[in-house]
Amino acid sequence: MSDIEDALKNSVMRNVLKIMAEMPFDSPPPFLSGAIHRLIRELAGIKDPYASVKKKATGTALGMVKSVCKMILKSVDPFEAAVRLSIAGNILDFGVFTRIDNDKIERTVKSALLHDIDAKCLRELKTRALAAKKILFIGDNTGETVFDSLLIERLPAKAVKYAVKSGPVINDATMEDALAAGIDKLAEIIETGSDMPGTILEECSPDFLKIFNESDIVIAKGQANYETLEGCSREIFHLMQVKCPVIARDTGRPVGTWIAEKNKNLQISSRKA
Repeated sequence: MSDIEDALKNSVMRNVLKIMAEMPFDSPPPFLSGAIHRLIRELAGIKDPYASVKKKATGTALGMVKSVCKMILKSVDPFEAAVRLSIAGNILDFGVFTRIDNDKIERTVKSALLHDIDAKCLRELKTRALAAKKILFIGDNTGETVFDSLLIERLPAKAVKYAVKSGPVINDATMEDALAAGIDKLAEIIETGSDMPGTILEECSPDFLKIFNESDIVIAKGQANYETLEGCSREIFHLMQVKCPVIARDTGRPVGTWIAEKNKNLQISSRKA
């Protein structure tokens, strides 16, 4: 490692420790993660450190579209199958996993129709989504966007707005990533106004907040959106995989659980305890 790299590493570590020391103890993890990644991008002078990984994730997901579509079309309930496969896509998460494991992704997709998921919530989501005129679908990871598109195909035409980050953070989807996944052919892509993980409402733009508040249904993908929106007063349908002990404790569900539930139905514990 060169002297320049050593200096950069030391600068990052010192500033990260300062951020951690000043962060309130009850702040959800995405607040800390977002601040750290902003710092790294600034100090390293790299706009999107995960650009190549995100491109590979999208390519991997697009390569599976034909087989995944067959699974949906052959299923007893294509809408439910599309929801399950959208959740399966949540495995493409480099905030948790360090590399693309194609075998793991394929196993996750193949088992999608077998996972235990709240059937009552799925029925309610289907009934209300098909009748909705305004649907806000808050995306999560790049690559996962491809699987989301298969669910969006089964929602009312022109009703969906798909929300992405306004700037790069980890492997979260941005406008560029959503376009690469073909989301623009199915929904209007909008930006949250923030470059933080999840959806931190106080950091979002007025335009996004207006859509968030006026939508008939809000569908939020992934752990970070759960962490940042769990205390929201409006109803939200969360679709995600439980990937870590923190979320397992917070939801009362073990790691590995697939969740398709409304926020008010989730068992929430206090982070301030």
